Amino acid sequence: GDSESKHGLILLGNSGVGKSFLGNVILGRDVFEHECSSGSVTHETEFEDYAVGNASYAVFNIPGLIEADQEAVDRNKAEIYKAFQQRPDSVVAFVFAGGSGGRIRDEDIIAFKAINNVYKFQSKSLLLIVNDLPPRRPPKYEGGTLIKLEHHLGIQHIQVCFLDRINNTDEDDREQMRAKLFDAIIRCTPITHKKDGDIQLNVDVLKQLTDESKAQQKTFQEQLAKLQTEIDARQKAFDEYKTQQAQQPREIHHIRETFTDRQSGFSCTLS
Repeated sequence: GDSESKHGLILLGNSGVGKSFLGNVILGRDVFEHECSSGSVTHETEFEDYAVGNASYAVFNIPGLIEADQEAVDRNKAEIYKAFQQRPDSVVAFVFAGGSGGRIRDEDIIAFKAINNVYKFQSKSLLLIVNDLPPRRPPKYEGGTLIKLEHHLGIQHIQVCFLDRINNTDEDDREQMRAKLFDAIIRCTPITHKKDGDIQLNVDVLKQLTDESKAQQKTFQEQLAKLQTEIDARQKAFDEYKTQQAQQPREIHHIRETFTDRQSGFSCTLS
């Protein structure tokens, strides 16, 4: 139908990371079919409008990028292009799967880099979401992951939202997650994304790319031990932000009122 929104909120990430579910949580209603439903996988770009404060966004649910066959990958690329054509002025939320013990998956890094090469994401309009995390995580997980993501993705001062695995049908859990996501989204400023070239992702070299990414992650993991002071500083800032979050009333309408006068931070968590 006709759309009022000027800006987009473009949810990117591989299939199975929970984009459709997060889109529904943000919208506050089940619009996008997600993994648990039959016929689950998103094949075409769909969007729904929603209003935050006095701004309205078109929330885009886009198919994942990486698939087993090239034809499917190329089809997915076309859907990604379509979203940026429809709403070039957007906030981009890229979803990483946190379900394997919080480890960042190589395929998520590969997909991010492939799309970033074309759209040149900037930290002020980019939100990274690490979704479906085990609620019990190693101490300093967030600080370490922030530094890892900045290193592997090649972007500084990124905003990351860490979301615990929740009971998908529990309204309170969803409402809390929605508040966290809103708080993270309003810290982002939409910018105009211009397409430069085509997304290069060839399934024939996927294994090679994965091996390279694995090796890079391993090397950096070893370097991380030496970055303990930086991790501590990032974790401290993160914990302070989390405490400040916890002191705020939970209601969405309250969050809406505080949208305008909130200073920008760098990450959010659900706990």
